[in-house]
Amino acid sequence: MPRRSREQSATGIYHVMLRGINRYDIFEDTDDYRMFLRILGRLVFRQDNNMNALPPLCTIYCYCLMNNHIHLLIREREGGISEIMKRIGVSYARYYNEKYERSGPLFQDRFRSETVNSIEYFMTLLRYIHQNPVKAGLVKDVRDYKWSSWAEYENQSSTLGICDVRVVLNRLDADNVYEWVTTPVNEVIIDIDNDSKFSVTDDDLKSYINGKTGLTASQGVASMPKQQRKETIQNLFDYCKNMRQIARVTGLPYGVVYRICNKE
Repeated sequence: MPRRSREQSATGIYHVMLRGINRYDIFEDTDDYRMFLRILGRLVFRQDNNMNALPPLCTIYCYCLMNNHIHLLIREREGGISEIMKRIGVSYARYYNEKYERSGPLFQDRFRSETVNSIEYFMTLLRYIHQNPVKAGLVKDVRDYKWSSWAEYENQSSTLGICDVRVVLNRLDADNVYEWVTTPVNEVIIDIDNDSKFSVTDDDLKSYINGKTGLTASQGVASMPKQQRKETIQNLFDYCKNMRQIARVTGLPYGVVYRICNKE
C-alpha cells in the first residue's frame, strides 16, 4: 500500500510527535537531552562555514522531551517539515548510535504530525505540550520539568533560548502565563500513545475488561493484585493503544499506566 501523503498546514505550523522505536527510551542521561536541544538550536541559529548567519530552517514555539518521545510545536520556513524532521532524526540517531555502540533505526517509522491552522488550537497545543510531564506523573508542576520549553516562557527576559515566545507573550500578560499554561486542556489532541485516533470507545474498552476479567465495573482493575493488574493493563494497551483512555476508564493514575505500558 502506498504511503499516504502528509497533510499540509496552511500556516506552516505543525504539532510534531517523534517516538523511539518499539517505545524504547531515546534519552539515557542529561547529555542526551542537551544534545537534542543543540540539534534544534542549529536549525534556528544557522551559520555557514565562515560563521555567518543563515536564515532559520524553522521557528520553534515550544517543545517537550519525554523519555521515549518528543513533542514540538514548529513552523517550517526555509525547509519543509519532512526535511526538517529528517535532519533532526538523522543527527540525533547518529549521535546516539555512536555513543551507545548500537546500529539501526532509533525512531518509530515516520514522525507523526497534525496541522495547526488557527491561533486557538496553537494556544491549546502549547498548554498540552507543556503539561505532558505532569500528566505522565513525572513531576507535579510544569515548573519542575527540566526538558521542556517552559523555562523560556517563565524567564523570557533573561533567557536566549531556541523558542519564539512572542506569539504567546503578545497575547498574554507575562505574569499570567503560568496560570494560563497550567489550565487543564479539554480539547481532543492527537496523542503519541494512540495510533488510531480514538478508534476504541470507552464502552468498547469496558466491555473488553468485562470479557477478560469478569469485572462489571472497570474501576475494579485498580484493586487487583499487582501482577494481575500489570498484565491486565498491558492487555488493554494491546487492545486500544491509548494510555490516557485506559487511565480514564480504569480510574488508575496516568503515571501508573504509563510506567506499566513502557516497561520493557
